[in-house]
Amino acid sequence: MKKLTRGSPPLCLSELIPGQADWMDAPKEEIWAELDQMQNGFCAYCECRLKRKHIEHFKTRTTYPQDTFNWDNIFGSCGDSSKSGGWRRCGIYKDNGAGSYKITEVIKPDVENPNDFLLFLTSGKVVPKPSLTGIALKKAEETIRVFNFNADSTLFNSRKNAILAIKQEIDDLYQMQDELKDDWVTFLDDSLDGVQGEEFQTALEHSWRYNLAY
Repeated sequence: MKKLTRGSPPLCLSELIPGQADWMDAPKEEIWAELDQMQNGFCAYCECRLKRKHIEHFKTRTTYPQDTFNWDNIFGSCGDSSKSGGWRRCGIYKDNGAGSYKITEVIKPDVENPNDFLLFLTSGKVVPKPSLTGIALKKAEETIRVFNFNADSTLFNSRKNAILAIKQEIDDLYQMQDELKDDWVTFLDDSLDGVQGEEFQTALEHSWRYNLAY
């Protein structure tokens, strides 16, 4: 999960009025074009490359019908409720599997920076940052739970395998920290640059930056 920058809303949304228009009538291709600009083809929540996908309402249409066509409430998420296991992913799980939660206790990635709340470990697991307390800790815990970041085996293993692919390089760099001295930071920065735009980018960045398994 990483910070997203939201662009201008699709013009089609301004023509749709809650209570008068139905979400099924919204031109999804126009909406996806703008979502792809914001998310670069990755899930807004877990950062997997979008293959099975759906347009996700951060605040559900059932509870917040007035925000059905609100651009600020729309993300692209992975998951497919029609396929086995697809409902356990991110936005679909939030709405159908997570149980009760307060939307104010879930990180909204176009407003808040998930890096302030979440730590990705080289084991593949996502945990709250150790320094968090109070509402910030609650928000990190609920985000991990509500989007099912650790409990969906397919997602977890995909993220873990992405980290494993670079783990030896990470270990080698950290073993040379004393030898490289001032140049070590330069090598680290180059490695961080190398994972930009990759699937599970934040998990890879944290693996390079922190190299923490537990």
